[in-house]
Amino acid sequence: MPLNISAKKSIIKKVITNTDYRDEVLIIIDEIFLNFCIEFFKQVVHAKIDHLGEEGDWYKKVFLNSDLPKEQIAINSGLNMKSITNAYNTSKKEVVIKASGENYDRLFQTINGLVDNDKELQVKLAIKFKDVSVELTVTESLIVINTMAVKRAEIRGGMWSAVGKQVENL
Repeated sequence: MPLNISAKKSIIKKVITNTDYRDEVLIIIDEIFLNFCIEFFKQVVHAKIDHLGEEGDWYKKVFLNSDLPKEQIAINSGLNMKSITNAYNTSKKEVVIKASGENYDRLFQTINGLVDNDKELQVKLAIKFKDVSVELTVTESLIVINTMAVKRAEIRGGMWSAVGKQVENL
């Protein structure tokens, strides 16, 4: 995750003046994450509409599609690449696809079990994009929320690592 030169200089200036620089990094993390959320919500709207009335899991068909980059498949399944690499000692695409599919199925079953056990809870995301609106079920909502949480963790870890490495090299 490359930092722009202005952010690097600001961080260095704050470190030199013994000022807390973490707010600079948090702003960058928030910006990247919120941009991801907006784009992801747009993709969810299109995917749900495109698969209305079809049998099967539209999220899995669209967001775990083997044509996507392996990093995106992993995030969409609720995993990050580091976890896959640590567990399987490789990050080959076919391994990522297999691990992501297995994790997604486990996540899906876990969510459905929780939803079945607690019928009183209602979580429904309604996403409106332009003139189109879709409502996600409890399960779909929790899967989308989980994907965003995993992406936030990935961005956060990557950004703190990048800051250290890139500022050292300036």
